[in-house]
Amino acid sequence: MTSYESHEHYVQDQIRSYKKAKKYLKELKEKIYPDLLPDYRGDSDKIIVALDKGIKSIDDDRKKFLLENNLKE
Repeated sequence: MTSYESHEHYVQDQIRSYKKAKKYLKELKEKIYPDLLPDYRGDSDKIIVALDKGIKSIDDDRKKFLLENNLKE
């Protein structure tokens, strides 16, 4: 487990972590999108929807974290 010098350092690190996770999912989506072949079952759509939900979840978690720490976006 990581220990932090202060609560402020912890908060800053967590904000960076949320940004990095969101960036990673967006990059993953862009990377795999061209490789997804058209299909009739909707596999491609399901993958894209799942990634979009992951990105939204990260945004929601970040907003909750900011509120809990009395910070503004």
